[in-house]
Amino acid sequence: MSSNHSTITESLALVTMKANDLCNTVEDQLDVINEKLSSEEQRLSRTINNAKTQINNFIENDFKKEIPFYRISKNQELKVNGLLTPGTVGTPSNYSSRAGHYDFEIVAYTEHGVEPGNKHPEVQKMWNDLKSSVPKWNQPDFAIIRITAKDVADYPTDIKKSYSFYQWGITLNTDISYGTWIRAESGIVHFGYPSEETKVPTDGRWYERIIYGTDSNGGASYTVGPHFYLSKGASALIALPGVVAGRVPAGRWGYFERPIFEREQ
Repeated sequence: MSSNHSTITESLALVTMKANDLCNTVEDQLDVINEKLSSEEQRLSRTINNAKTQINNFIENDFKKEIPFYRISKNQELKVNGLLTPGTVGTPSNYSSRAGHYDFEIVAYTEHGVEPGNKHPEVQKMWNDLKSSVPKWNQPDFAIIRITAKDVADYPTDIKKSYSFYQWGITLNTDISYGTWIRAESGIVHFGYPSEETKVPTDGRWYERIIYGTDSNGGASYTVGPHFYLSKGASALIALPGVVAGRVPAGRWGYFERPIFEREQ
């Protein structure tokens, strides 16, 4: 009995040892499989990310360069009563404004054909900040205007209600871009509905600002824009504000031609 018992015990011990060896082998193989899977997942992730990068680069650097953009808002040059004369005061033509709350004045205009060093200092600063050089030639001429929010008793205390001037009832039947060149001089200034993203730094520099909008009603809607929001007493210089059909890439805001639409003929 003792001998048989010993034999059974040894057999069980051997089975246990073999089972442990098998478990260890399986665990080792699982580790190898997991390592291979992880490596494949990383490789697949890199492949997908590389493809995304190539597609995005193609869209931004090639495809969008071939898209013709056209303006759907009026008077991007910011003429006042048809003029670009510095010192002219008044709301730019084709714009609406709460005149009791804002003053508008043409500070300078670009002066096509004038030597860069002879242009108005603010015009030189604008070009240098945005394009790193001042062109002698540009078409068409356009104005820089100063918007000043008046320090009056009934001025809105909520920045979200302190929009300055805008254009009304622009047909919205495609994705659009609201854009401008802008320099905040004092106070709180926003281009677009106030948020941290729309606030313009008061650091003395000119900025390009572009905000995108989407047609959500299948062409049965309209937009109002572009909007500039200023706190009481604030002031800003702006140039080339407009609403453009399509999504204008960053760095490409400027003057856009505007067709004559059917309803205007």
